[in-house]
Amino acid sequence: MLQMSDVQAGGATVFTDVGASVRPKKGTAVFWYNLHPSGEGDYRTRHAACPVLVGNKWVSNKWIHERGQEFRRRCGLQETD
Repeated sequence: MLQMSDVQAGGATVFTDVGASVRPKKGTAVFWYNLHPSGEGDYRTRHAACPVLVGNKWVSNKWIHERGQEFRRRCGLQETD
């Protein structure tokens, strides 16, 4: 997720399951895997946007699909591998 604007107040992206938040700062980016190597969803990466209190929030998303990369990111025997 690319941050395209600064926000004067509010607008953080929060990852509630892991207790993390990211405040918007123009020119920065946040990257995370939302799947376990097994292909199962990693629900710890669920996130939400806090309301913007002052200013505007602009972001751009880039989805990276890993199909065909099974030899670079091998699956283990555990769901979390």
